[in-house]
Amino acid sequence: MIRSTSEMLFRLSNLNNEQQRISYQMSSTKILQYGSDDANLFTRDIYLDDKIKVYEGIKLQIQKTNAQNNVSDSTLDEIKNLLTYVKTELIKANTDTVSQNAREAIAVNLKGVKENLYMLSNEQVEGEYIYAGSDSMIKPFVQDASGKVTYQGDSFLRKTAVEDGSYREKGVTGFETFLYTAEIGLKGETLNFEKTDRIIDEGRFEWKLEGVTPSTTATSPSPVLSFDANEPLIDENGTEWRLNAGGTAIENDAGDSIAVAGGPAPAPFSVDMSALAYTPSGANPAPTELSKIQIVKYDEEGNKTDEVLAVKNGTNKDYEVVLPNVDGTKFEAKGNTFDVVDKIINALELKDAAGNTITKAEADAELGEALDMISQAFDTANVGHAKLGGRNKVFEISLERVESKINQFDIMSHEVGAADLTKLAVEAKALEVTFTALYSTINKMNQLTLVNFVR
Repeated sequence: MIRSTSEMLFRLSNLNNEQQRISYQMSSTKILQYGSDDANLFTRDIYLDDKIKVYEGIKLQIQKTNAQNNVSDSTLDEIKNLLTYVKTELIKANTDTVSQNAREAIAVNLKGVKENLYMLSNEQVEGEYIYAGSDSMIKPFVQDASGKVTYQGDSFLRKTAVEDGSYREKGVTGFETFLYTAEIGLKGETLNFEKTDRIIDEGRFEWKLEGVTPSTTATSPSPVLSFDANEPLIDENGTEWRLNAGGTAIENDAGDSIAVAGGPAPAPFSVDMSALAYTPSGANPAPTELSKIQIVKYDEEGNKTDEVLAVKNGTNKDYEVVLPNVDGTKFEAKGNTFDVVDKIINALELKDAAGNTITKAEADAELGEALDMISQAFDTANVGHAKLGGRNKVFEISLERVESKINQFDIMSHEVGAADLTKLAVEAKALEVTFTALYSTINKMNQLTLVNFVR
């Protein structure tokens, strides 16, 4: 009797376990409750679940990128409209029939346009600046007290995943939208550029104007700095010094001078930092360091590299540099669109860049030069807009592909791990019949008592 009872309890326990399995599979629609139920099937299920999560994350990033790209697209469209307006107003102002009062009224309008351009250049999406380059947390354009706008971003684009392990560049940088190409130099050529220009090479790396290191000081092993007539110098404050027409001294923009020895050209000149013959034009102190000027290459992280190129005085611009005679070399001198707008406003108000009064003839010459510059600025924004459109298309196609893969993995996951509900219904019915039979047997066994037997 005891043995029969134990067997009944064992069978009842098995039926209860089967009932729990069927109930779980019917409620969750999953065939596996524990990994130990089927290790091979569980491994496949985990793999598919991981793929779904990965591609859902990629989908979210692409959707966020598309939102940013759409904002970039709309702001660039507005930027081009504003530049077109500037060009139209410039053409209108640069005629003999327009009075000075009318020109000044146009200047007031263009100041408002500049503020709108500045606002658009610092557009943000979800706290990220869309024109900043690789670091979207840095405000790309800053304006000083004088109103000069400077780009402090870089020329490298951020990347977003479009596939597991595959990334594509997104957005557009300030270099591609607000810094127009003023000059291009190829391998072995001479690149001419202005002091305010930004220099980038074929790899988007920026080259910055700096002094040769170490600089020459009064305590240097050799305190005498030798230089050629066409080599500009720079001091510790970033002030530039150039040889005067007489070849007797180097001078800065403030009118300060330092007597030089040597020469005349082509013989080199020299400055003895230990016995500096300095003649100030005002209260400016004498420099303590001098060095020749060069351009230095910076890497993608903004760190200075060992690659440098010597800079000389330019013939038709501030500087010139001879480019490496290497295949694929391409350097671009980038002018600032905001500087062009400032140039136009100043000319309309009969002022130069320093705020000094100029004649109408000089202003007309400035406006004529600015017309070509603003056309280049518009072309740059237009090309940047086209590049953005191409990048946007990549993400639109990628989003469709990722959504398709998510659907495929969902289907595979369902086929691999989903329970057969029809089969479960049959098993549940069979289990119900078995339970009924077992409990009927248990009930009859309970009636097999000695009292009932005696009766």
